[in-house]
Amino acid sequence: MRQLSPRQRELVSSLVERLSAINGMKAVVLGGSHARGCAKPESDIDLGLFYSEAAPFSIQQVRELAEAVNDTPNPVVTDFYGWGQWVNGGAWLTIGGQRVDFIYRSLEHVERVIAEAEAGRYELDYMQQPPFGFFSATYLGEIAVCVSLFDPEARIEALKQRAVTYPEALRCAIVQDFLWQVEFNLSAFACKFAARADAYGTTACLTRVVNQLMLVLFALNRQYPLNDKTALAEVTEFAQAPQAFAARTQQIFARPGQSAAELAEAVNRTARLFQDTVALTEGRYQPRFILPM
Repeated sequence: MRQLSPRQRELVSSLVERLSAINGMKAVVLGGSHARGCAKPESDIDLGLFYSEAAPFSIQQVRELAEAVNDTPNPVVTDFYGWGQWVNGGAWLTIGGQRVDFIYRSLEHVERVIAEAEAGRYELDYMQQPPFGFFSATYLGEIAVCVSLFDPEARIEALKQRAVTYPEALRCAIVQDFLWQVEFNLSAFACKFAARADAYGTTACLTRVVNQLMLVLFALNRQYPLNDKTALAEVTEFAQAPQAFAARTQQIFARPGQSAAELAEAVNRTARLFQDTVALTEGRYQPRFILPM
């Protein structure tokens, strides 16, 4: 709450008081950039609204609250899972000129995702949101950084205790799985697109590859990815990362080229990022198969 201005704190306190009175509301948290301590003056205020699947809160009551406080009539307020499986519904509001987002979260879903992460399992849902989809481990990061505003049963606090330490099984799985996907993508696809002077196919491969390298670097540094908009800048602060990773990435995508030679060089530069990342694993990464020459 420290990053919030007095006016914002007053607004959040008022909303939490009204949200906590809604039937079935289990918890309310402050999330997003304000919880992370990196908010800008124009940043939205993100409030996570938690419910139990057995007795979810009343969407109608959330809609009535939104109608009462929004600057304009008919604000967007979705049903559960109206936005997808992971960012599973919410509301877009503007209150006194301040953007406020409600984001629904199922306590049981978060608990299941944490248990899966502890066992070294994860999901990446490309359909959920641009540009890279939703990575399930982001749930753990959201819980770790959120600020509890209403948590009468201490459910959020219990989840925080589990999420605060990055699961080692998850770390090992991400490093192994995504580095193999990068190696396979570069060798079996990107280089072939480049040889055909196919800029579309080559850059699509390389974009996916760099995102996968980023997920590996977050895992190596035991950090949860929270926002694609800030991820590249965050990597520059990691103790373990290829030298000038962000700058080299930007250079690759600023001018990938059109000719076969130019695109092949973009692939080679990305491959060097891969090799530098593999070196950080100190032998822990092993290819799953021997790729054909």
